[in-house]
Amino acid sequence: SGIEGDNVEMDVGHPILPSINAVSNTALRLINDFNLPPFVTMSTKDSAPQLKLEDPPLMTTDNDGGNTNIRRRLVVKGAIRGYRMSRATHGVSNGCYYYEAIIGGGDNSNIYSGQKRPLHESSNQEEPSDLATKRQKTGHVRIGWSTRSGDLQAPVGYDASSYAIRDTGGSRIHKSRREDKWGGTEFGPGDVVGFAISLYSDNTAKSSTTVPSSLGLDSATIGGANGVSNGVKADATTGSHICFFVNGKQVGDKAFDNITPGTYYPAVSCYSDASVKLNFGPHFVYPPNKEMQPVSDLCSVPPRPKDVLDAVLSTSNASKKVDERVVTAFKDLVKKESAIRRDAYLRHVAMQKKEILKLRTDRGLSTHDLQDTVKAPIEQSVDECYASMHF
Repeated sequence: SGIEGDNVEMDVGHPILPSINAVSNTALRLINDFNLPPFVTMSTKDSAPQLKLEDPPLMTTDNDGGNTNIRRRLVVKGAIRGYRMSRATHGVSNGCYYYEAIIGGGDNSNIYSGQKRPLHESSNQEEPSDLATKRQKTGHVRIGWSTRSGDLQAPVGYDASSYAIRDTGGSRIHKSRREDKWGGTEFGPGDVVGFAISLYSDNTAKSSTTVPSSLGLDSATIGGANGVSNGVKADATTGSHICFFVNGKQVGDKAFDNITPGTYYPAVSCYSDASVKLNFGPHFVYPPNKEMQPVSDLCSVPPRPKDVLDAVLSTSNASKKVDERVVTAFKDLVKKESAIRRDAYLRHVAMQKKEILKLRTDRGLSTHDLQDTVKAPIEQSVDECYASMHF
């Protein structure tokens, strides 16, 4: 469980095993420093260094009763000059997935409790001077999907590897080709922007797709045999496409159709003092249809420590005699490492639910689905992670 080069403290009497503290520190380092969290977040290794990845810390309990910070990295803050890109830790290669982006301002005031901007309040109702002042204060964003080959030192939509929607005018961009008059809607601080991607392999290609009805679209079917042209040519008609939503309402038709096959990651580009908070699920401000999976599903739920231990022991050589004290210590180490990861996941989900509850409440949206599961079961599940351990 240790990392090569670490000064690992050994338990007295068991020189072949690392200590509980060493295993705990390693597990936390894998989550924080090595960017291997048990949930989807923005990747430090797949982001331009000029961008800042931040979030309020997630607290998890260690073995001595103290608290340790778990980084969630769901807020992307812009660079001083120029667009840069940040991608998520997990990507989509097949299927239908959805995530949200809450647009913040330069002071980050709208990221957690921003009010919904009514869709009828379009940018053309504001004076040009007011718009210029607003944009100067908040910067700009381009958000969408990108493969790993997309240039991090450029905005989403810069090359053939990414597809983006920009805040100004809701323009769509691919290969640096900007299209303003496709039916897009401008968005800004306080808005919740949704991104749905549907990727189909040759044997699963579809000629049409049902749009999530819970997004206010009445299960309208979009596309057809040829889809909707967006000026971007693909080698073959795959049926794969990207849709775009603002505050729960679909904007235009398919933002991009017949997109190039590949593994696409949620991607954000910020300019100046712009900021964006990513929400990968499982709960959303504007929940999509069940056919749309949350991006959070791309990361497997960490198993319970007991299940991990059972799996490890099932592969061990039971016929070989081992000091019982070593066996007990080994079991505790396995449970400790798996408990830290499951604990981090459960607390992340609990915190994510609280954030969505606040955002929906601020917007006067229904919260009944968030009230179905109360806090107690989550806390009990976390406590189970540490049960029966021999500290």
